[in-house]
Amino acid sequence: MTESPTIPASFDAAAGLEQITEATAHLLATVADLTDDDLRAPSLCEGWTRGHVLTHIARNADGLSNMLNTAATGEVTPMYASDAKRNADVEAGSSRPVAEQVADLRESAGRFAEAYAAAQAAGRWDTPVYRTPGATPYPAHLVPAKRLGEVLIHHVDLDLDFTPAHWSDAFTDQWFADTLARFQDRDDFPALRLDAEEEDHVYGVKAAPHDRGVVVVRGPKRALLAWLLGRAGGDGLVAVIPAGGRGPLPKLPAWA
Repeated sequence: MTESPTIPASFDAAAGLEQITEATAHLLATVADLTDDDLRAPSLCEGWTRGHVLTHIARNADGLSNMLNTAATGEVTPMYASDAKRNADVEAGSSRPVAEQVADLRESAGRFAEAYAAAQAAGRWDTPVYRTPGATPYPAHLVPAKRLGEVLIHHVDLDLDFTPAHWSDAFTDQWFADTLARFQDRDDFPALRLDAEEEDHVYGVKAAPHDRGVVVVRGPKRALLAWLLGRAGGDGLVAVIPAGGRGPLPKLPAWA
């Protein structure tokens, strides 16, 4: 694809859909044999059961479909009518029987795929799309990465047999970079360095990569990303304090 002012040359709509389809199939396989009691169990999302997580993934598919329809037709339909409506829908759907939840998950994924095909045919991936009415827009080409993240990260949140170790290198690299950029602008995030051991590379967040006056956290890149996203407590990570020697992992704010 030719690069435009808002669409990077690396954007590949077909590859994005393929990754989302694969991740969704894996998620559906995970939940296929769950029981109603399984859905009532807590997830890794504080205050949410597994039923909340599955309902959120389904409503997210419908919300992102609204964005894709905006790109396909030019008629603006925000992802959610409001944050309050989004939260109410998740709560209302969280206690449904497992069969209904799994069917909703599958059907909403199908609607997303249809909306994706329409957006792909239109080719207007630089169209501004909106999370809620009046929110700051972002280009539609960001929707595929957002959906892939929702599926892969919340799959981990179910606290079943899918862990950050299942994340691909490409997904880990993209979300690691995006997460660091997101925290870079937040006042509540501590200055630190992150040493991804398999890359032999140090990243700085609110600090230069070579700044030895801040804590450095070392470990596998997937483990670092899971910790940054609040999906892991830091197993496999080591914090080295400026004075030398190991120290506690820095306390991080919520990712969302």
